[in-house]
Amino acid sequence: MFFITGMSTFTWILLAYVALHVGHEHIGIFKDITLDSMVWTHYLAGGGGPFIIRVSELFLIIGSIALFIEVSKAATTKNFSGSETLLSFVVAIVFVVLFFMVSWAQNPTFLILTLMSFIDATGGFIIELNAAQHDFHVK
Repeated sequence: MFFITGMSTFTWILLAYVALHVGHEHIGIFKDITLDSMVWTHYLAGGGGPFIIRVSELFLIIGSIALFIEVSKAATTKNFSGSETLLSFVVAIVFVVLFFMVSWAQNPTFLILTLMSFIDATGGFIIELNAAQHDFHVK
């Protein structure tokens, strides 16, 4: 159960992003998939042109949902611990290191995911501090 509730959802997003870029050599599923691969196309009524969602936009949509899940998990879970916040910071630091060190991570999609990961980490930290302040009063 730790892998679902205890780990940051951005860990899974980071692993999927790395698998997409590194796995094309080793994993058959990812052989023809890039960030520009189309996932879904819908033609709008009135001749407005196609509405296209690519893999890069899918990562951003999933990242937005993950950010919502992480903030709500930190705000509502009674057994939310400092280890989850620490893991979120570690994941955010890995995002930053990859962004500056690896060429395939130097794109706007990865930068936005990195910012979302830092918002997750700092938001969890702030929520945890506020909860601790309400539990412990010093006069």
